[in-house]
Amino acid sequence: MSQPALTWLDELRTDYSRRSGSVDSRVSRRSAGQTVAYLAGGMPDPRDLPRDSVIEATATALEREGEWALQYGAPLGEPNLTEVLIEKLARDQGISAGPENLLITAGAAQAVALATRLLVDPGDVVISEAPTWAGAVRRFSVYGADVREVGVDAGGTDVDQLEATLKDLEAEGKRAKFIYILPNFQNPMGVTTTLERRRRIVELAAQHGVPIIEDDAYFDLRFDGEHVPSLYSLDDSRTTLYMGTFSKIMAAGIRLGWVVASPDVVTRLAGLKLDGGTNPFASHVAAEWTRNGSLHRHIQMLIENYRVKRDRMLAALEAHMPEGTRWTRPEGGFFIWLTLPEGADAGDVARRASQRGVEVIRGADFYFSDRGHDELRLSYSYPTLDEIDAGIEILGEEIRAALR
Repeated sequence: MSQPALTWLDELRTDYSRRSGSVDSRVSRRSAGQTVAYLAGGMPDPRDLPRDSVIEATATALEREGEWALQYGAPLGEPNLTEVLIEKLARDQGISAGPENLLITAGAAQAVALATRLLVDPGDVVISEAPTWAGAVRRFSVYGADVREVGVDAGGTDVDQLEATLKDLEAEGKRAKFIYILPNFQNPMGVTTTLERRRRIVELAAQHGVPIIEDDAYFDLRFDGEHVPSLYSLDDSRTTLYMGTFSKIMAAGIRLGWVVASPDVVTRLAGLKLDGGTNPFASHVAAEWTRNGSLHRHIQMLIENYRVKRDRMLAALEAHMPEGTRWTRPEGGFFIWLTLPEGADAGDVARRASQRGVEVIRGADFYFSDRGHDELRLSYSYPTLDEIDAGIEILGEEIRAALR
């Protein structure tokens, strides 16, 4: 007897299971206490979440401005949050902006999605670093972009490849809709683009009339070295869209981010947001939490914690990785990028490690093309120090097994 035709909902469920099964299994294993080390997701350390100071800021915000905190929000964002962000951007990032330059979003993820929706039609060319944030890989694909990859090395974006790609497009009679860059402690590689390369990126973008999307989610989490000027601050043409988030420096669940751009771009992006104003309640809490000094204190604590974790993971890699394995040495952020010895398959290693309770992400998830099969992303932000030690030891054993 023939099988009944699937309904559209059945098809959706089938597709959802195929796409999300590995994630669901990781979550189930973690909730059941079966995970030895979760080195996969770029999640903040749960032990560092600022519960007490957020409770205090919430009470103060409701006492002072409860009528507005519990009401529909302003289209560009709550004015009190905009005010404290303008001060922070000027002080920390060296970015001069007014209220007309700022749009509050539901995290940097929504900011990237809005910009893609505004600028890209199916078939349009987008230039992106590769590997890059897996969320961007999904979003650009959903919008049907023709993505041209530009490599990343220890110095950040490969500007020679970028220049060649722009020239190739010009020869094809095409122009990219934007260049997507994660300049600081890049996700997934952890590297930072040098000042010299940043200047060249801005110069090339201006020459070819292409805007830049600067996704700077990890800016504040620098452990070593000096802050490097943003692409936005180097761009006299003001065609760069600068994006940031509270997810990494306050709490991921707060779901607040921002875009800094020219007023006409901000107005058009706001026109695509049909949410009645981004989370007014959370915005009032975040504004009070920032204003009372909690943000600054929390960032300093995070820097110290994540520096210790990064150093612990680097030491564990030195102790347990087989010869021929290479990895990055980030100056901040959450991630280390692992390149396996020749002959080891990252997908196989990740599966075998998962069976032993160690979760990592295969490098192929961070490319638009069929690459990354010998690479893994490791995150030191979420696990404890003991979990880092145990996880890297098991991972090293599985890489050796794969080589055999």
